[in-house]
Amino acid sequence: MITLRSYANPIEAGMAKSMLEAHDISCTLADENANVYGGAPFAMPVRLLVSEDQVDEAKKVLQDAEKLARSDATERELSMEETVADILDELKKLRSKVETNTALVVLLFVAMAFFIFIALKSSSTSTPSRQVQTETWRSASTALDNGDYDKATEIAQRLTDKNPTYYYGYYYLGYIALERNHLKEAEGYFVRAYELFSTSDNEQRHQAVRKRLEIEHSR
Repeated sequence: MITLRSYANPIEAGMAKSMLEAHDISCTLADENANVYGGAPFAMPVRLLVSEDQVDEAKKVLQDAEKLARSDATERELSMEETVADILDELKKLRSKVETNTALVVLLFVAMAFFIFIALKSSSTSTPSRQVQTETWRSASTALDNGDYDKATEIAQRLTDKNPTYYYGYYYLGYIALERNHLKEAEGYFVRAYELFSTSDNEQRHQAVRKRLEIEHSR
């Protein structure tokens, strides 16, 4: 096995590993649980190891996933730009029709002011729903990197509620709970993750937390 990539964030490393496993690529993570036994969060990078004969295939899988993510973001930006351009074109056409009539020009500006008022009002009420729609595991990871555990937990919980049979949501919640030293809560999440996806990695995480709980109880 050779190191394909290193990750400062173990969550991203876990996502990459799951992606490769979905393509039947033999891989594992090194130093993933270093902080579980008392190390500082993100102090040691997590290494993604793959079989030598599958390195090229693994690189292609990860690169394709990154291209797809960038493509989705670009498409959303282009769609928004096209919508704004269409609105501006319509406003220009409308203005050209009434520019010779002072009364109609006044009405146009009144209508525009009313439209802006309604748009601002609707945007303020719809912002939470849009935020929920655009939330991704990357959003939760960013919040976690910034030390905002409450926000990371809220995002992860909403994403997990949308897909309650996906093991990764419970693993992610367990990791956040572990970072907050909520060991009993973390154990529950890791147990659920193992029930949904019985891998040696998930079992090791669960056992690591259980050992820390036993140490805490023995003090």
